Amino acid sequence: MNKALKVAGLSIALMVAGMGSALADTKIAVVDMSEIFQKLPQREAVSKKLKGEFEPRMRELQKLESDGQKLVEKFKKDEAFMSADQKKQNQEKLAKLQMEFNQKRQAFEQDNGRRQAEERNKILTKVKAAIDSIAKSNGYDLVLERNAAPYAASKLDISGQVISQVSKSN
Repeated sequence: MNKALKVAGLSIALMVAGMGSALADTKIAVVDMSEIFQKLPQREAVSKKLKGEFEPRMRELQKLESDGQKLVEKFKKDEAFMSADQKKQNQEKLAKLQMEFNQKRQAFEQDNGRRQAEERNKILTKVKAAIDSIAKSNGYDLVLERNAAPYAASKLDISGQVISQVSKSN
């Protein structure tokens, strides 16, 4: 039994020693994805593009909201002088306006979210290609997200290179 423990211990020691030399040869880099997305010039262009695309719908929603507020104020102000029929008509009008607003707001939010995701994925594809290119050209075996490592020396960070390369690929 004692001999078996010694053999197992020796085997583990040899495996660890072998892994140590393999790890010593591994070239590692890190990237800070949030920094990359914050500093890319494409981010501003995408923001302007989406704003232009969705601004008319946003104005329409703001107008509907304003119309609804005016209707509520008018209703509160004139309620005492209205007949039951007029109150009912105004309440129905307000409910219809609220329903229209909710439907348009929901559609707006879904479309806006979908478009933002599409544009973010386009940029992410460029970032991934830049990371792959930099890793291959510099001989990196592994590139980690900076947040995935409890510690990473700043010399390992290739975020600036990624930003530079993706910025050139407008």
